Amino acid sequence: MWPVSLSSSINIILQGLGLLNHKYLTDVEGLSCRNFPGDKSWPTEEAWNGLNTSVDGRLIKSIPVGSPCHDPYYDKKACEFVKQNWHQTEMHISHPSSIMDAVFLNKSCDPFTSRKIPCYIGSYVQYAVNVSEPIHVVKTIEFARKHNIRFVVKNTGHELCPSSYSKYFLLTTLCSYMGRSTGAGAISVWMHHLKEKEWFDEYSSPGYNGPALRVQAGVQGAEVNAEATKHGHLIVAGECPSVGFAGGYIQGGGHSTLSSVLGMAADHTLAFEVITTTGEFVTASPTENEDLYWALSGGGGGTYGVVWSVTVKAHPDMRVTKARLFFSSEGISRDTYWEAITAYQRIIPSVLDTGSFLDSTYDTNKFRMDPLIGPNVSASTVLSVLTPWMSTLDSLEIDYNFTLTEHTKYVEAISTYDNFDIMGYQLGGRLLPRTLFQTEEGFSEFMRTVRDIVEGGAYVWDIGLRPSWKAGGYANNAVHPEWREAERMYNPVLYVSFSEISSELFIHLYLAFFLSFVVVSRFFNDEDSLEHIWDDQNRISVLFDEPLRKLSIGGGAYANEADPFAPDWKSAFYGEHYERLLSVKDKWDPEQILYGTIAVGGDRWETIEDGRLCRAV
Repeated sequence: MWPVSLSSSINIILQGLGLLNHKYLTDVEGLSCRNFPGDKSWPTEEAWNGLNTSVDGRLIKSIPVGSPCHDPYYDKKACEFVKQNWHQTEMHISHPSSIMDAVFLNKSCDPFTSRKIPCYIGSYVQYAVNVSEPIHVVKTIEFARKHNIRFVVKNTGHELCPSSYSKYFLLTTLCSYMGRSTGAGAISVWMHHLKEKEWFDEYSSPGYNGPALRVQAGVQGAEVNAEATKHGHLIVAGECPSVGFAGGYIQGGGHSTLSSVLGMAADHTLAFEVITTTGEFVTASPTENEDLYWALSGGGGGTYGVVWSVTVKAHPDMRVTKARLFFSSEGISRDTYWEAITAYQRIIPSVLDTGSFLDSTYDTNKFRMDPLIGPNVSASTVLSVLTPWMSTLDSLEIDYNFTLTEHTKYVEAISTYDNFDIMGYQLGGRLLPRTLFQTEEGFSEFMRTVRDIVEGGAYVWDIGLRPSWKAGGYANNAVHPEWREAERMYNPVLYVSFSEISSELFIHLYLAFFLSFVVVSRFFNDEDSLEHIWDDQNRISVLFDEPLRKLSIGGGAYANEADPFAPDWKSAFYGEHYERLLSVKDKWDPEQILYGTIAVGGDRWETIEDGRLCRAV
């Protein structure tokens, strides 16, 4: 079942952490905590073998991806392979316990640390169950409950934000985003191989009759798009092709290049199949277990139950116009560069009026609009709304590259969205309302803030979209209300000098994010210390994210891609829905089996210095 004994694995953990000694365990005896490796109450090897039998031999002992880079398992060739692929999604997606943001793994078995440092499990889950049947989830939850072990859910392991953290110990979540796919001392259900898809030409329900697609939890965005295209339709799905569709993406709301015309992905849910933490297999829909359906449609992933499948509306395929434009600050003054960006910002409302979506990224050196996606928008219309901006670029004598293409199928237009390099993202981000850009005072304040952020050392992902109530069909769900008034998702990124980044990675970074919200983030070196990373995250929270919060309506942010340390996380990620969502969680997860630091109910727990999860005092 696993290549090293349980006792040997525990010894590695004890040696690596240097915290799990008798004295330390005595110090936490007064707390109500989940059991942890090394505790007397930790399951015996016989108990683990029993679980393995109950799940048809599908229990996997975690061996971190970076183990070939450390003694006594060092293998130079294998280690080089890990390092070369560390920033690629596939290596982590196909691994039962790996995730995609090493910083929140607290450097556990990191391939870039010294080979002499023991490869301890650390923040990786201790075991994972490769799920193929609902009973595997049920048995795993029963085992976790019986032995008081932390339980998490993993699909692809897209990780940008923490499921638990402290200044001493950073853990991460499934951030397709901000799900809960790892945790020290935990057991997980690995949902990635659940790939069943079912197409309905005519799905019939009390509130909807029409085409639909049902997908299991392991189906990824590219697979959703391919299946819909095969039937002459499209689905509101994310831009990144490797993100799991039914997990944190749609449960967190799910923005899309189609959001300005069709709203959020969660606006199109018809039904969920869910395994509850009490062991039931239930359907949640607008007419059955309505409260659970409402919460799963935008109220955050990995919180209310384990989603087995989701059924969503499908829409006729569309012709799409795509535009791309690039320029740099080379050879022009700083003020001229900002005049060009200001001209771009001024045309965004007109672009969004057409139902288009904008993805732009910029720092002090380069600007990229890549791409503009116009569903059912003609090339002539796109060109007409971009012309005032390009005329300004011409008058400023700025050299730029511009392309405009038309596509008969939606999936053709988004095909350039590829899996971007992962690991090393630190970000913030807020949703900015349309009203901010409707007055000169608001626009000027926005531009001052943006320039301060960028010239303060940030790189930004500036996404333009309007997932309004009307676009979403006035869906009744838990999507944050501020999305309905949003014009931007703006994400600042604090990064290392671009001279330290390869040209290939530079391109990947610019292609990486695609929203209408502001996100601030940082790309750190693989060798950066945790202290350095922590200090930079504080810089993002205080210097960059706080000014953006003041520009928003109520501090709203996209829970899948934002500052995981936001002090106002309840209102930022859930808004006025929080208390209602908490009541749904208490009903469907009465023993609080499911956990995430910024998930609903997350403040009822805390992570102490060794990573152990304890009830908050």
